[in-house]
Amino acid sequence: MVTAGALDGVRVLEFGSGVAGSFAARLLGDFGADVVKVERPGAGGRPVSALFEYLNWNKRGVCLDLADPGNADTVHALADWADIVISALRPGRLDSWGLGADQLQRWNPALTVTLISNFGQHGPQRDWSASDLIFQAMGGVAQISGTVGQPPLKPGLRQSLYCAGLNAAYVSLAGYLSADGRGGAPVIDLSILECVASQMVMNEPYYAFVGAVQGRRPALQDPLGGVPLPVADGFVSLQTNSFTPASRLAELLGDPRIAEPAFATPAARVRHAAWVRAVLHEHLRGMSGRELFSQMCAQGFLAGVVQGAEQLLSCPQLASRRVYRDVDDFAGTGARLRFPARIVEMSATPTSVRRGAPELGEHTEEVLAQARAASPRTVPQADPPDQAEGAGGPLAGLRVLDLSTVFAVPYIGALLADLGADVTKIESPRRLDQTRSPASLFEICFNNDPGEEYWNRTVTFQVLNRGKKAIALDLASEPGREVLRELIRDADVIMDNFTPRVMRGWGMTFEQLRAINPRLIMLSNTGYGSSGPWSPFKAQGTTLEATMGMNHYTGYRGGEPAKAGQSAPDFPACWTGLLALLAALAHRRRTGLGQWIDVGMYQLGVALLPEALLHYQLTGRDLPRRGNEDLGALLSGIFPARGADRWLAVSVPDRDQLASLAGVVPGVADILAADPAAGPADDNDTGDDVIARCTEAIAAWSAGLDARAASATLQAAGIAAGPVRDARDLLTDEQLSARGFYEQVDFGPELGARPLIGRPYRWGGQYGAEVRIRRRAPRYAERNDEVLGRLPGMSAARLAELRRDGVIVDRPADPAPASPVPLEEQLASGAITALDAGYVEVLRTAVPRERRAGAAGPAPAAGAAEPEPESEAEPVADAGAR
Repeated sequence: MVTAGALDGVRVLEFGSGVAGSFAARLLGDFGADVVKVERPGAGGRPVSALFEYLNWNKRGVCLDLADPGNADTVHALADWADIVISALRPGRLDSWGLGADQLQRWNPALTVTLISNFGQHGPQRDWSASDLIFQAMGGVAQISGTVGQPPLKPGLRQSLYCAGLNAAYVSLAGYLSADGRGGAPVIDLSILECVASQMVMNEPYYAFVGAVQGRRPALQDPLGGVPLPVADGFVSLQTNSFTPASRLAELLGDPRIAEPAFATPAARVRHAAWVRAVLHEHLRGMSGRELFSQMCAQGFLAGVVQGAEQLLSCPQLASRRVYRDVDDFAGTGARLRFPARIVEMSATPTSVRRGAPELGEHTEEVLAQARAASPRTVPQADPPDQAEGAGGPLAGLRVLDLSTVFAVPYIGALLADLGADVTKIESPRRLDQTRSPASLFEICFNNDPGEEYWNRTVTFQVLNRGKKAIALDLASEPGREVLRELIRDADVIMDNFTPRVMRGWGMTFEQLRAINPRLIMLSNTGYGSSGPWSPFKAQGTTLEATMGMNHYTGYRGGEPAKAGQSAPDFPACWTGLLALLAALAHRRRTGLGQWIDVGMYQLGVALLPEALLHYQLTGRDLPRRGNEDLGALLSGIFPARGADRWLAVSVPDRDQLASLAGVVPGVADILAADPAAGPADDNDTGDDVIARCTEAIAAWSAGLDARAASATLQAAGIAAGPVRDARDLLTDEQLSARGFYEQVDFGPELGARPLIGRPYRWGGQYGAEVRIRRRAPRYAERNDEVLGRLPGMSAARLAELRRDGVIVDRPADPAPASPVPLEEQLASGAITALDAGYVEVLRTAVPRERRAGAAGPAPAAGAAEPEPESEAEPVADAGAR
């Protein structure tokens, strides 16, 4: 028996091509939606592509020329039939055909329209060309990746496009839920660039609250801080902390030297990095990476193993989680391919692959007949809003309990609060969230001053927990858990990111909690998921990044695996959790029943790296680390520009673009003219020597130019280019400012208004002004009496008793001392590249004051957008022609 998906009955239209839009629509199909892909007619069909299969299963295919005015009635019928449109066409393209978002919604006012584009539907860079390299450069991630003294470094392959697909899928569902029975539907304007910039949750507040610009990693790093270390068959990532100090590693490896003072602290290990690495190398050089990883994790250490396609395809944890979909004799080519297919576990409505990718126009007659015969849409009524704080947004009335700490799940809660949900953060009396403590690797305080209550002054916490309430409750005690059960009776969602044993040990599994509240949706986020041989393993972003495959494909060409960004795995986990949670809400609206969402962060890695897995299976070879080269591009890279640590990113996909480059960069025309072996403009058989000389010409040209001016010159010639930007650049960027990406939040008399990262989309429509940051992150336990006082039977006397017994606390118990971060030392090492004394004035002039905790920004233009150029290079994972 096939279980109906969470989105059973939801109808989705997909316009356009490219990775981001196709992936977003496919994800909705995986959750059960009926997705129709509309493609333009093409003689001879389209070539067989393994990547096309990956991006387009669970869809039906319609062949229709949207540009033909004679097809307007057909598009009208499809719009009436649909609940969601996901469009990945260039800005203004649908408008030029008379099919803009305003027209689609005139036909169907309940239709959510999501427009995906490179830079958004409006702003001075609206029509710029881009690629993964350009997004990572202009979005800030490349600037903080790589090593001090070397160029910025982009993450491997094309992760920005898949991350944009996750964002588009979840926000489309938020639009569907807001329109369902509540009136007008939104137009959602999503920018791929802003999906990348949304990952700067540590870097942006470093500047907004301290004036420090973070740079790349110093050449000398803590060998036990997660950096890849060589073993006999690859690399591992090892990380110590207060629970697994280096002294325990000394016991594991049987070497007393590892317990010496040089190993004791991160600072000491940096000072003695060469000796520390030499000692570790004696042990690691003869060991298998996966065996060491399994041994260390089984004993409670934080460890990762750098895996590539071969290891990921044979991974026992992924096999036990049924992550892959196997296809025999793919498209008649004889190839047996394994595709990443399951991004999350849903207890009541598992995701599934119900059909393969459609042939061109395979379902045209069937779909059009259904659309023309369809009755007016009837949808279930939305849950009635209440007067809970935050009411007014599209998720008004949704009550969320957030037990999580650090990154992924707290960010889910913040983004739900932006959408109007009432989110309560439940914190421990004895163990602070790491983003509340400057003693951790994550945090710095306002003005780098810990003050008397540093836990209320940390900066990353402000981005990840904005808009929430906070209480402090001792869940290690039975009275504390009883209070939580009382809160659960009236909750819609509970979220945690404990290791699986914690909630089991507390008697608070989903089965036990749904006996209290059958409508409850529970989201558990763990490193490896709640099932499988690796499920007990502890995880952290740095070690997960290795094991997920991200490190393997990131690194300077010819160099070792490298880390990208900061806590890179947490962001896809956040967006996947949001997608699954909103799908579960849609299912609950239809059935009245909740369910358990089991997010295993590890399995998301293969979902973001499909090109590598498919290429390996089709060719028997792994993709190499490519440095700053775009996958499939003819020429691409990051080049020096005028000024200290200033850089220009350029991506040229084919010979046509190379010819355009010759009109801008001196010397390129002569190089191409002297290349008699090169083929015609549509043939990319250009010699490596020619590309190398063109690359040198770009570097010579860009070195004397301002990166922004050079980018504008190249873009005017149709060439994808952009400056590599840091957090200060992003906060002062005219495109992000025009779109209201940063929102001003009031932090009181000491700080005034400061900008925080908003969301990578603009929400237009009924709730346009209500999708916003509602207020700063909560002070520790500031809403104890308010939240707990609303519980039935919670008298003042009982509250006093709970306080007396330490079940409820108003201050953290025995907080560790905190000191200012040694910024001058960080400046000397290159970990930060600038410390601006006048940064507050920079912020004041850069971000319009009217965008305060909440202005949604201008309504998106009614149009459509295309995230990648139509000439986007065909992926490497091809299997012939159809």
